[in-house]
Amino acid sequence: MGNQACAPDCFDPARSRDTEIRNSGDGRSSPFFCEDDLVNKFVEDTTPFNQRELGDMAGTAKPHQVSRIEAPIVEPAHVADSDLACGAAAQTAAQRMLEEAKAEYDAKVAEANADDGAQQYHSALMSTRSGMRKDRTIFGTARTANRYGNEPCLPAFVRGQHVPLLGLINPMSGAMAGLDILAVCRRTPYYQDRIFNIIDVVRDQRPGGLLDVFRIELCAAKAEAKAQGMRPRLISGGGDGTGSFALFMVFLALKADPSRPDCQDSGNGFIWTDEEMSESFPALIQMPLGSANDFANILGWGQKYPGNRKSSCTPHTWCAARLGEWFEVAINPKSTVVNFDIWGIMPTGGQATCDFKLAELAGGRGRCPNKSVDGKRQLHLKEAGKPVPLFVCLYFSTGFGAYMTARFQLNRHNTPMMNRLEYGRQGAGLVLERTPPQMHLRLEKVEIDCEGEPYFPPRRNKGNRGRGYREVGFYNINWQAHALHGADRANVFARLCGKRQPVRFNDEKIDMFRWRFSSILKNPGFKVQTDKKKDMLLRFTGGKGTGIFFQWDGEARFAFSASGEDFHIFIRHVLNIPVVIGPFVERSLVGPVEDGRPATFSFRGDTDDERHQVRQRILQSVKGELDRELNASREEIEAMSFPMAPPPS
Repeated sequence: MGNQACAPDCFDPARSRDTEIRNSGDGRSSPFFCEDDLVNKFVEDTTPFNQRELGDMAGTAKPHQVSRIEAPIVEPAHVADSDLACGAAAQTAAQRMLEEAKAEYDAKVAEANADDGAQQYHSALMSTRSGMRKDRTIFGTARTANRYGNEPCLPAFVRGQHVPLLGLINPMSGAMAGLDILAVCRRTPYYQDRIFNIIDVVRDQRPGGLLDVFRIELCAAKAEAKAQGMRPRLISGGGDGTGSFALFMVFLALKADPSRPDCQDSGNGFIWTDEEMSESFPALIQMPLGSANDFANILGWGQKYPGNRKSSCTPHTWCAARLGEWFEVAINPKSTVVNFDIWGIMPTGGQATCDFKLAELAGGRGRCPNKSVDGKRQLHLKEAGKPVPLFVCLYFSTGFGAYMTARFQLNRHNTPMMNRLEYGRQGAGLVLERTPPQMHLRLEKVEIDCEGEPYFPPRRNKGNRGRGYREVGFYNINWQAHALHGADRANVFARLCGKRQPVRFNDEKIDMFRWRFSSILKNPGFKVQTDKKKDMLLRFTGGKGTGIFFQWDGEARFAFSASGEDFHIFIRHVLNIPVVIGPFVERSLVGPVEDGRPATFSFRGDTDDERHQVRQRILQSVKGELDRELNASREEIEAMSFPMAPPPS
């Protein structure tokens, strides 16, 4: 504030102690003791204000009016005669009156600003809600006719009967089927206020923006569901990586913000208590809008997006009917809700941070992105973007599949069929090409321990090396890339004739696997042998200038040590979340998912410290701190002698 004053550090008793009466802007008198020039300055700064505005300011003041609020009049009767007679006492009284006047002035200004801020926030929310209902195109895309037609086709939502539902949908997924579904939702009551464009929510985090609207609707759905004795639900519409990103967005919306009265900390860093999280964290529904759709398929919500046309002659009405049926199951309270394990990349051995850095593969579109340097095809890297790895919902691996996924990310297409063909092209290229010097042959220099015991390479104590294997990792769901499944390790007879336990997503175990091309003949087929474990610790000993690709839930990154020393990737159980089982679930793949336990949400760990570590890691993620911890800077990448892609112009 420009009109602040403070008492002088020292007072000269030889100075005049006359009382000066100054006239305020409206003709009334405001007596102040002018024992010091600072006091005079305070009077000069405050007296021109319009005194009449004080009474009306609390309810009507605007930002441009705040500077014109006057400090209250100080009456002469407030000062005793004895104070006027004594210089020191007079100075003390003057200082006290100035402090009281300033405090009252500051309180009025704060009240005016708070009222005006609330009005602006409310206006911003109304504008944001209005914008949500507008059908619009995406910049840089050609919008064709909506594949579902132009008439509302979603089931009418009956409050008190159906389960409260929200949605976060990627408009670019499913050959832009997500955009069409969002358009249908905007034309339908209830859904128009609760189905969100996930990209817009990420971008619009201003006060009164889409993230605030999502938070408000999430809390409203929580209250509605609690009154019905059930849990709200959340549609995650997109590819396999959208599931973990939707979880991130829920935590971001629930993150406490001490500067805002509507986002106060409940004691755990979030606005909901642990008990409220347990009771009301939304049950996840995965809408299949990606290429593989492993997550949606294993949960029974289909392998293709709702209303996917069988041919170009399929009418809009058929597509619209299938979409309506899909939503009908999503809001049906009879749909089964079960537990689902979420795994997380965590620091090792009680450390506060991870000891590796991340980059992304760079290069142009085509069969091979690597460029020739000194006569050799070499990796070129760039700074990694979002998402930053934390949650692992589906699977994790390093080796052949991870490198193939990194190359696929440079060559995405607009249709699921073309994307599957691209995976095949990149896989064939890896078999035929030489290993770049920034990587070791296959899985050499990779070691993995599970539950404190050696797991990979097998028989490591006898000198066995990882170069004989193509891939190592784990499954959390029993489906990968339309082909690979897992079942407990067994002898040849059991593999051929027996019935083995499949990978389960709610048994609090990861299903570790290791394979080479010959494993297809040994298994036989694409049912991979797995070993149930509680955790996984990967150690890379390749040294400076080398690293590994890893992939989680279909996203790939290149990991390396910024110091050139060994680095570690530790993964353990971090969350239990509720998910909704869809109508197309294959029981032979998922096993007995209804295990008798109530579906709930919880932070996971063997001790209170481990559970607290999970909360803190999630809060670091939503605050952007993991980006700075894990993503390597350009200088860090160059310091390890990795070839870098030119910076964007």
